[in-house]
Amino acid sequence: MENDLPYKKGTIKLTWRNQKDNTILESAMFDSVDEALKNLPVNIKHNDFLIFQLTQTDGRNYRWKLLKYGKYYQYKYGMEFLDNDVIFYSTMILTLLGIYTIIKFVTKQ
Repeated sequence: MENDLPYKKGTIKLTWRNQKDNTILESAMFDSVDEALKNLPVNIKHNDFLIFQLTQTDGRNYRWKLLKYGKYYQYKYGMEFLDNDVIFYSTMILTLLGIYTIIKFVTKQ
């Protein structure tokens, strides 16, 4: 059964944004993290990639684990930030308050 699957458990997936079109996510499959890191596309800027490891598949559905490479922390904490309403709205309120304070200070001078 596993031999019939397109990708075997443990496959490494290197993903990166298309530098000309942010709506496109490109990827390549590898047997190891080292192989993926050696084959980073030259147009990737500032570690702007993610690496995943295939943990489960039936050939149609896939479960990938995010590994600590590239933009791991930005992606992980960005998702947690967006999922937490208290942090998200508190940040928005503080940002707007800061902008208001700066505008008020500048207009007084």
